[in-house]
Amino acid sequence: MKLRSPVYFLFCILVAFAGLSCNRGIEPGVLRFWHFWSEPAQRALMDTLIQGYLAENPGAEIHVEELSWSNGKTKLMIGFNSKTAPDVLELGSDWVPQFAASGVLLDMTRVADLQQALHSGPSYALEPGLYEGKIFSAPWLLDTRVMFVNDSLVAAAGAQPSDSLLHDWNAMMTLGQRIQSAGAKGIGVNGSDAHRLYKKILPYMWSNGGEPFNIKGEPTLDRPENVAAVQFYVDQMKAGILETQKNLDDLFKRGQLGIHYSGSWLLTPLAKAPFKWHTEPVPGNNGNPGISFGGGEYLAINKNSAMKEEAIRFVKYITRPDVQLRFAKAVNIFPADTMMQKDEFYRNRSQGSVFIAQLSKARMTPMVPKWLDAEAIIEDEVSRVLYGRATAAEAMKSAQARVVALLREP
Repeated sequence: MKLRSPVYFLFCILVAFAGLSCNRGIEPGVLRFWHFWSEPAQRALMDTLIQGYLAENPGAEIHVEELSWSNGKTKLMIGFNSKTAPDVLELGSDWVPQFAASGVLLDMTRVADLQQALHSGPSYALEPGLYEGKIFSAPWLLDTRVMFVNDSLVAAAGAQPSDSLLHDWNAMMTLGQRIQSAGAKGIGVNGSDAHRLYKKILPYMWSNGGEPFNIKGEPTLDRPENVAAVQFYVDQMKAGILETQKNLDDLFKRGQLGIHYSGSWLLTPLAKAPFKWHTEPVPGNNGNPGISFGGGEYLAINKNSAMKEEAIRFVKYITRPDVQLRFAKAVNIFPADTMMQKDEFYRNRSQGSVFIAQLSKARMTPMVPKWLDAEAIIEDEVSRVLYGRATAAEAMKSAQARVVALLREP
């Protein structure tokens, strides 16, 4: 810890006499909430939710600050290091382990007012918030991805509608090859794409019976199931195209890609597509169920907050099923609450039943404190296979050694 100079302490004393605080910007009695919903429409909706909380809690005050995904994590880390972090903060599911392991978040495990928020979602939704058997964040919003299939390209390839059912990996590869042979692009394969490629690779591992880490948090990347998953993922290039997520989305929206793994953000632009399409659950392999990637937004409380009771009350409110549902519907994502996921809004929207079903068969980022660094290693090694610089076995052996070394670092 860096020691402060005598001048600094003198300054704080003088400021204190002036009725101010050394922690500039922190007003006593005002709850501070930092979140990432910064687009104008999102911000307006969040303001509405907060006004609802204030109406139910007369006398409460909340200061809201919007973060960006480009530098929000850094700003939060600086806040905790300088003891100016907010009372309540939003975290992405892949960030929670790092903050939980740092000891800066409140242990929510036995907080009575938060039990509904902690246990009303799918069991896997708790995993990112778990550290050493304790819960450090509440699931708030969830989403997943499914397979999009261009029915018009399927028909143009001479395939029958039943052929578009992706029962397993073999069926998907066969359909992709037929579409490719007919002159279109068969299967979309995500290339080197930071923070996105791993979201494609992990589902293939899970759907092949593999695991990147065991229950102790130890890497198992070189297991045969994982090597085979990476190999199949790369083999799909023989029946498709290698591109970034954004470019693959654009290709599918233009009707030029047959099979694409993507999320609900495609539903709106596809509503007026001049071609037929539908979605399918993620296929499994060798009798294993198809498991998709599940992402989520979480709410955590600063362990050193001077307003813990108010923070707990606010998190209880914003994760309340009706409040969750109202916000989730407006931003086209799912509430964490399992019952709210079956609301008629989701059941009646295009492809709703497929997304709801897939959400029950999803997994999240492994609970590893150094996950973000491990993620980068996995993406780097898979990229070597994609671009012909290593075999799947060589890459996963290297990834295993690199992640083991990473986790041994202090």
